Amino acid sequence: MAVVAPYGDGGAHARAYARHGWEPLAVTLPAGALPPYQRQRPYVTGYRREIHHDGGLRQFLKRLRARDVTAVVAGSGLGVALADRIARGLGLPGGDPATSEMRTDRGRQAAALAAAGIAAPSTLRTQSLVEALEWAAPNCPAYVVAPADSSATEPPVLCSTPEDIGAVWEGMRNAAREQTGTGDLVVQEAVVGAQYLVHCIRQPWITGDADTAITSISAELRITVRVHSRSDLISPSSLTFRSLSLYTARVMSALDIHGAARLRVAFTAHRGPVLLSARAWAHSTATDHLPDPSNGTGHFSAAAAATVSGHLPQPHADEPRHVAVVSLRAPHNGVLDGPLLRTVTTLPTVQYVQGALAGGAAVRQTVDRATSPGRLVLADNSLRALDQDYRVIRAVEQMGLYRGAAR
Repeated sequence: MAVVAPYGDGGAHARAYARHGWEPLAVTLPAGALPPYQRQRPYVTGYRREIHHDGGLRQFLKRLRARDVTAVVAGSGLGVALADRIARGLGLPGGDPATSEMRTDRGRQAAALAAAGIAAPSTLRTQSLVEALEWAAPNCPAYVVAPADSSATEPPVLCSTPEDIGAVWEGMRNAAREQTGTGDLVVQEAVVGAQYLVHCIRQPWITGDADTAITSISAELRITVRVHSRSDLISPSSLTFRSLSLYTARVMSALDIHGAARLRVAFTAHRGPVLLSARAWAHSTATDHLPDPSNGTGHFSAAAAATVSGHLPQPHADEPRHVAVVSLRAPHNGVLDGPLLRTVTTLPTVQYVQGALAGGAAVRQTVDRATSPGRLVLADNSLRALDQDYRVIRAVEQMGLYRGAAR
């Protein structure tokens, strides 16, 4: 199993495939192919074996054949295009290399969906502020500006006027260059509606009517565009889950995605589901940290099982538990209060704690997902119990969880 550019996955692909007896091989990229941010940390973790791609494909394919590579997946956005080329060169399942950008680029995705008659936001992809302002004025009452590359971690910025676009333009371009290596941006209509993260797998080479499976769908609650508050897994038996599943299958086909993907979708009152962005590789989910996730299957483990077995995962028949991921929010710089921290991390529904959470640890004011002190995964058979603990978490934050000022 060749995992191409698994930067930042912490070995998750490796662990998932190793559980099936497969040997994961990390494909690393030359420094010139990495964006500045990744160039500062060009190493992968969690893989026993690595092979370096130096830019020449023909000889590299010979080296992979010599290692008996029989499957290829992208380990990050940096690996999508190369994974497509490697799979095509080895005669293995994968996306068409000519359309790789559709699987990593918000602008290409919106254009592809519009061409297929599938709901997508009105979008301009450009490097020119002048072009962006000319396009924005007659098109929408509100806009979102974001890096074109969907793998960028820089959050989109909501703009109400063309002047707002001008104010954020250069900063967004700098962030895009740093994180993705290109200054291409998109200006999109601001789609109004609840947002969902859909984790899914597509195997179009499988015979049968359905080639796409949903591993989990979560509904997001945000305080602002940049600050996440809570995500709740959606029951597979709900109408929302079914509607998003049907839309997802059409999107995955239109974007020619092979294997795992994560879609961000807005559910609008008049248009139904609308894709905001797609990432064509496996992602971490709340279910990765639960011993019996009846709401869904961990994305990495489901993708590995599908690749190894040739069969898509089946939905769980059991009554699902209620699961939520809660992001902690610090209103100011400070330090974590030990006793109050234990109050929230030992609540009955807390199943997993993510982040360096310890009494006395310094925290920064939360202005985006990256500056959240940590995340808590809550799960219980009772939604009422889960909501009660959620309210306790927010109350403890107000009581002084983040005391004093960080030195």
